[in-house]
Amino acid sequence: MFLATVNIIAFLICLLMLSYFWKESLVEMFPVLTCMLSLTLYILAFFRRMDLIDGIGMLMITAFVIWLIGGKRERRKLFARECLQKITQPSFVTAVLLLFAVGLCTSQKIVTWWDDINFWATDVKSLYYLNGFAGKYENVAPEFGDYPPGGQMIKWWFLHFDPHTFREGLAFAGYYFMNLVFMLPLLKKIRGKNIFVLFGMAASLWFLPGIAEVYGYDGFCADLTMACIYGGFLFAVIDREGKRESFYYGRLMLYLSVLVLVKSVGFIWAFFGLVFFILFHRQGEKKSRLAAVCAAPVITGGSWMLFCLLMRRVTKTTTTAVRYMTTDEYGISGYTGDFAKAFLKAFAGLPLHKSQTPVLDLTPLGFYLCICLIVIFFYHRNLMPKKQGRLVLWFGIISGALFYGIIFIAHITIFATETQYLEASGMISSIERYGAPFTVGTLLFLMFIWMECGGALFVKRGEETASLSFTGLRRIKRIFSEQYGPCLCLILFVALTTQWRAGYHGLIGYRSETEGQSAQRADMIDEDAALFLETIDALGTEHGARVCYVQRDDEPRWVRNSYVNLEASPVSVVYKSVNLDDAVTDWMVQEIRSLHAEYLYVEHTDADIGKVFNNMTVGGAFSCEALYRIEDDGMQMRLVQVR
Repeated sequence: MFLATVNIIAFLICLLMLSYFWKESLVEMFPVLTCMLSLTLYILAFFRRMDLIDGIGMLMITAFVIWLIGGKRERRKLFARECLQKITQPSFVTAVLLLFAVGLCTSQKIVTWWDDINFWATDVKSLYYLNGFAGKYENVAPEFGDYPPGGQMIKWWFLHFDPHTFREGLAFAGYYFMNLVFMLPLLKKIRGKNIFVLFGMAASLWFLPGIAEVYGYDGFCADLTMACIYGGFLFAVIDREGKRESFYYGRLMLYLSVLVLVKSVGFIWAFFGLVFFILFHRQGEKKSRLAAVCAAPVITGGSWMLFCLLMRRVTKTTTTAVRYMTTDEYGISGYTGDFAKAFLKAFAGLPLHKSQTPVLDLTPLGFYLCICLIVIFFYHRNLMPKKQGRLVLWFGIISGALFYGIIFIAHITIFATETQYLEASGMISSIERYGAPFTVGTLLFLMFIWMECGGALFVKRGEETASLSFTGLRRIKRIFSEQYGPCLCLILFVALTTQWRAGYHGLIGYRSETEGQSAQRADMIDEDAALFLETIDALGTEHGARVCYVQRDDEPRWVRNSYVNLEASPVSVVYKSVNLDDAVTDWMVQEIRSLHAEYLYVEHTDADIGKVFNNMTVGGAFSCEALYRIEDDGMQMRLVQVR
């Protein structure tokens, strides 16, 4: 509890100081400070000293107290007055209550989504115990080694609030925090203290992604995180009026730096964002500033790629993509026609929503057209300058078309073996998830424009109805005024188009299923796996290690192995299915050596294992279901029993 208090207080102090220095609202500082925190933890993770964030937090608190006490009285009074004004703003109060409520409501969530079990949850558990990145060959999800850790940093920060117990619910709180902070600037224009409007805006932020994406409500969907950052970045490009240059360019650099660290394909969205940025500033902008913004994602993304190269971290999709580009080992899928039919049917004929919405279930094509119509509406209502409106319209059309093209190409190349996408029902799920940065990100961008500029429409409407004397019409006028009009329109739009059921389930409804899901996860660990996990307890959780787990080849167990990886983390497990009746010592030595493991475990088998392992074993015959340390000088391999 002490560490949580220190970190939260330090975060709030930094929030106030940045807001005071840059003269911006607190809700605009949330995403900026979150990026700073994520990048700080990212640097500390290389040295396995992420816990130094506690010391940094205490230093920040101490420095703040000294700055406050040591300053002039007038400065203290000015700072206190500004802080009091900012923390009592409806936007900040709504933001804090939203973040607290979401964190509290999701505190009982457990990991159930397949991708989380495969990587996101397994990896963040390793970060939690190792206090940073795993060593060479020791990443706990070997098939997803080069997945970037940007979003994992904030999950770790929340997990660190309880340094004694790994609590999956805290990781979910961190995930939702990471997404929501990039939406919080939508609250900036809230005026007045109407409780229903404040509650409606808070609910709208939670339910807004459900208009086009649902995976983020029950799993650590990195595509949704990219969408929130991407949408925030696009608006930050055009949100320049009244901004200090250090804030304007610093925010852009921070957003892009984190965006490329959220997921491997983040560079695509960073590229689209940079194109928009360059087009917006194509005249009259200093090249040094443009270069600095462009360099930021290259530095952070490049640092991760270099680390992965040194630590031999790679993912199977990266390997496949490289082979497509550099060899003729793979070709275009022989099912390209079937993929195309499924893609077109899903794109034009199936709704993004898995459950019905109150009014409109948009297909990907319908959503694409809806975005274009919204921009045209903004353009004709003069919510944006003509030149800017044309840029947003053409950028939305072209970037959407390009990315949907990229999604299709990915399915006939990298994902060519995943036959579930041959059906439109499977393809729509893929389009929904991987298209989230475009759909949710672009929609979020347009909502930012609406909240920033939409009030002008209600000023005009108010002038037209100023002479009305009827009580009911005057009341309607007050409601749909510049003060509340944009908020109510956004609330109404979200209410009529989002997937209420998915949003409710992700926040509250999941609780009724938690017990059953826990039992299902436990059932995935069979007797062989349970004995293995008990045996590797001897390795502890303070240091990374890589274990080669030799299995019988009587049945495929790759699904079960992913669940074992989650339970074993931070120990890295690689699997080798072998018929030991046919194996010979020299072959087995080469296979084990190629896996770069430090330990060996062989599960129970009726095969004669002595002929394979006895020549390598020190101090007696080799035993199944025992853990051995591998000593290999490149010439001879020796096995020393640990447990």
